[in-house]
Amino acid sequence: MKADSKWIWADTEPKKDSYAEFVDTFNFSGDSARLLISADSNYTVYINGRFVDSGQYPDFPYYKVYDNIDITSYCVRGKNTLAVIVWYYGQKNMSYFPGNAALRYELYDGGQLACCSGAKTQSRLSPSYKNGYNKVITGQLGFSFLYDSTKEDEWKSGLLNGFKSSVVVNQNLPMFERPVNKLTVGKRRDSIVLKNDENRHFLIDIGSEEVGYLTLRLHSQIRQKLVVAYGEHIIDGCVRRMIGTRDFSVEVVVGEGVTDYTNYFRRLGLRYLEIFAESEIELEYASVLPCFYPLKKVEKSFADPLIQRIYDVSVRTLELCMHDHYEDCPWREQALYAMDSRNQILCGYYAFDEYRFPRANLYLMSKDNRADGLLSICTPSGEDLTIPSFSLHYYNEVYEYTKYSGDLTLAREIMPKLRSVLDTFLNHMENGLIPTFTQECHWNFYEWADDLSGKLHRTDNKSLEAALNCMLSLALDRMHKICEMLGEPSDYKGIADRLNNKIVEVFYDREHQLFVNRAGEHKYSELVNSLAVLCGAAKDEKADKIAEIMTGENALTKATLSMACFKYDVLLMIDKDKYKDYILNDIRVKYKKMLDLGATSFWETEKGDSDFSNAGSLCHGWSAMPVYYFSILL
Repeated sequence: MKADSKWIWADTEPKKDSYAEFVDTFNFSGDSARLLISADSNYTVYINGRFVDSGQYPDFPYYKVYDNIDITSYCVRGKNTLAVIVWYYGQKNMSYFPGNAALRYELYDGGQLACCSGAKTQSRLSPSYKNGYNKVITGQLGFSFLYDSTKEDEWKSGLLNGFKSSVVVNQNLPMFERPVNKLTVGKRRDSIVLKNDENRHFLIDIGSEEVGYLTLRLHSQIRQKLVVAYGEHIIDGCVRRMIGTRDFSVEVVVGEGVTDYTNYFRRLGLRYLEIFAESEIELEYASVLPCFYPLKKVEKSFADPLIQRIYDVSVRTLELCMHDHYEDCPWREQALYAMDSRNQILCGYYAFDEYRFPRANLYLMSKDNRADGLLSICTPSGEDLTIPSFSLHYYNEVYEYTKYSGDLTLAREIMPKLRSVLDTFLNHMENGLIPTFTQECHWNFYEWADDLSGKLHRTDNKSLEAALNCMLSLALDRMHKICEMLGEPSDYKGIADRLNNKIVEVFYDREHQLFVNRAGEHKYSELVNSLAVLCGAAKDEKADKIAEIMTGENALTKATLSMACFKYDVLLMIDKDKYKDYILNDIRVKYKKMLDLGATSFWETEKGDSDFSNAGSLCHGWSAMPVYYFSILL
């Protein structure tokens, strides 16, 4: 973007969870037109009253992304109206790093600037969206919304009421063009009304797991408020709306007559909608407009129908969890985690044979900038929270990206970040091992299993845990390999070898021929023992024995869906021919259970919705791992 445009906001003091509307005019010659636009926090664009596009890329104020949108087909020769509504979050969460409330745009007619943001841009706070509502869906998603259709006017078409000149926001942010494609918005999904209670209470089935924008059309005889709840499953005939402090609902005020409304700000991950009206309504439809990342799937056929079905649903799960970036789940969080994305990116290489999207994910994570030198729990995140082990997963996914894509430019660009995060771990080491991090912002989590899930938002006593040390060793190995690819000097392999010797000394139980989870204790898990083999601490007979134990009757804490990949990788490393059928059968058994229970996407854990106090996700990207194993084994 050029210096002609300015960052602007409406003539009012910005507050969190507020909406501002902006209007400008431009002349179109009839050739081509493009709009360059960026906002904090989200935007929706209209040309001559028609919806064009929406969706600010999740970014940082110091890595500010703009979109370059072809608007030619929306323009008419001569005078046109540009209308933009910006939703400013203003409150940090696990998927938003706050900046100043602001909009910046430049519109080009051919190669000539036709209009741009500045003090002359007309603006106002939106009368139809409730400003300062501050109703939170979840801590990861952020705010819900309340929209009042009776307060809507013709501003999108240029009929202005209550608009004033905009205020220039004094900031100069480094600008970068969106590194991935914009989302495609599809046609409205067909839906079925499962329950209609006196035309005031409706339960609606979309038919399968979906991600999209709420859209509804109805007739009301009076002005009234609708509460629209959404979710992935129903219980006792209702969508489970309230789960702890979470509230999976939005609100829409309708007037007398027909209301036709679509919200292009908030993507909903769901299968079911539930509408609660104050009085009778005639509901024509309530559904979603699917939004998805545009890419081409690699077609694969398998002789076994169950394998084919598991593969297809795994790919569908991936697609539902990739929008601006890979996200853990579309219903509850929509957040980019280093661990989750490692599984997703690896599967994506086989499902889509595409590298631009994963590169952007990894680059975005490199822009995180915590004071303690670790990666934040998610990216971008304004929360002071980190999972130290997830920072180590980052090295695995960067290494795999470089290996699969052959692209050395990413690793070169982010090498300072790779070195600095690894230095944080190495500087934290004591007596040849790394102890746990102990501040309240450090969540010593490894996976959702007994003795491995850590303490969230609580201080931890310093301890020596095998998973963290094995993952550090693995990260050092991956960093060494990255340096080799780049032709850069590295002493990381020697550090990893010395660390592995200490891992065996402190964590290996010779009597049971297993590695313990924690020094001085006698608890064992598939994850820790898998990591011990993968990092090279367990070799030869030790590794063979671990594989034998893990594939037989044992009392180890079992690896969950997200971490079973490490167990499978160990078995393939030790003897692919011997353990191939074991891996395929294990996948069949676990995933068939979900399919038999009606899954249209794969779950966060095998417990499904009942896990995490009834907050278990039924669509979770890390569970798409069959894509990888079926691709390499069949």
